[in-house]
Amino acid sequence: MAVYQDKARERVAKGLRKFKSVAQKARTNGAKESDTRLIVSSIVSDVLGWDAFDNLTGEYRIKGSFADFVIRKDGKHFVIIEVKAVSSKLNDKHLYQAVSYAASEGVEWVILTNGAEWQLHRVIFSKPVASELVFEVSLLDEDMKPKDKVDFLYLLTPEAQRKDELEVFYQRTRALASNNIAKLLLSESVLTKLRAEIKADSGNRIALDELAEILVGCVIRQDAQGDHVNKQLKRVQKAARVPRKPAAACPPLAAD
Repeated sequence: MAVYQDKARERVAKGLRKFKSVAQKARTNGAKESDTRLIVSSIVSDVLGWDAFDNLTGEYRIKGSFADFVIRKDGKHFVIIEVKAVSSKLNDKHLYQAVSYAASEGVEWVILTNGAEWQLHRVIFSKPVASELVFEVSLLDEDMKPKDKVDFLYLLTPEAQRKDELEVFYQRTRALASNNIAKLLLSESVLTKLRAEIKADSGNRIALDELAEILVGCVIRQDAQGDHVNKQLKRVQKAARVPRKPAAACPPLAAD
C-alpha cells in the first residue's frame, strides 16, 4: 500500500478514537443540530482530511433550501452532507431530503449523519430518483471492528480519491451483491452450462425454464430476490419453446 494511503488510514483511526468520546458526550448532553454540525465539520476536516476552506462549503443553497455541507473535489461537488442532531435517529425522510439535494445538483454521493452514525448513499439517477446504501459506520458501535470502521471511512478521504477507490469499492460491491449474483444465475449462458453439468452428472436433460424455477423457488434466498430476478425469470419462461406447468414443489435433497 502507498505511503499516503497508510498515513490517511492512521489519521482516520486516530480521529475515530478521539471523536467517539466527543459524540458520546454530545449525545449525553442532548446537543442540538447546530452543535452537531460543528462535530461533523471537524470530522470531515480533521479525520477525513478535507480542507475546511478549499473543499468544504457550509449551508449550500439548493433550490430555495440549504444542504448542510458540500465537499468539493477538483472544483466540482463530490458529496452532499445532510446533518441531523446527534440524538436523532436517521430515517428515510432525512435521506429523501439529502438525495433530493444531490439529484438537483447532479451529485452521486450523499452522506447522512448525526455525528455518531455515518451513512454513505449512492444516488441513482432513475425515474424516480433513488439511492443505495453503500455502507454505514457508527462511532459508538462496540460490535463493529475498529479496522472495519477505518476501512469504510478511509474511502471518503481525499487520498482514496486519487485512484477512485470509492468508485472501485462501490462497483465491486454491486457486482457481488446477492441480488446481482441471483440475476446472473438466471442468465441463459449460466443456465445452459448448469443444464450441461446436470446432464453429465445424472444423464437427465432439463428445460431451462424448469431449472430457472427451481433456482428461484428452492435455491436462491428470498432476500436475494427482487424485481431484477423476477424479470429475468419471466424472460427465461417466455423464451421456453414448450410451455409447461411449473413444478409444484422443490425436488428432494440428493444424498451426499
